[in-house]
Amino acid sequence: MVGRMTHRPRRWCMEERSRQELEARIRARICPVCIDRNMDGSCNRLAQNTCTLMAKLPLAAEAVVMVTSDRIDPYVQAIRDNVCAVCDGRYPDGTCAPRDTDNCMLSSYLPLVVEAIEAHFGREFPLLP
Repeated sequence: MVGRMTHRPRRWCMEERSRQELEARIRARICPVCIDRNMDGSCNRLAQNTCTLMAKLPLAAEAVVMVTSDRIDPYVQAIRDNVCAVCDGRYPDGTCAPRDTDNCMLSSYLPLVVEAIEAHFGREFPLLP
């Protein structure tokens, strides 16, 4: 598949149970490899409520399901257009200090996030064998 956007109604929203299941999938797939994880497995970002990945997960899921592609570029663009555009860490000129300094977990782990979201919704993203 080549980068193709499929648009869903803008008011798309995950059910609470689905959101919790997706969050658990993300925690199982990404948190173990996160560079901000403590030696004991705990996470200061979650404790301090500064994990952009978990904070933006519903918006990220919405952006990801709008894309059907075997390339990451359309997913990056969908995240930038639908998540970054409304993020309070973004400057008016479109730059983002957290993203530019690898402090945006959503951006840092985007390929793994896409893979997890696609799997959650029963779709495949050909990231890893």
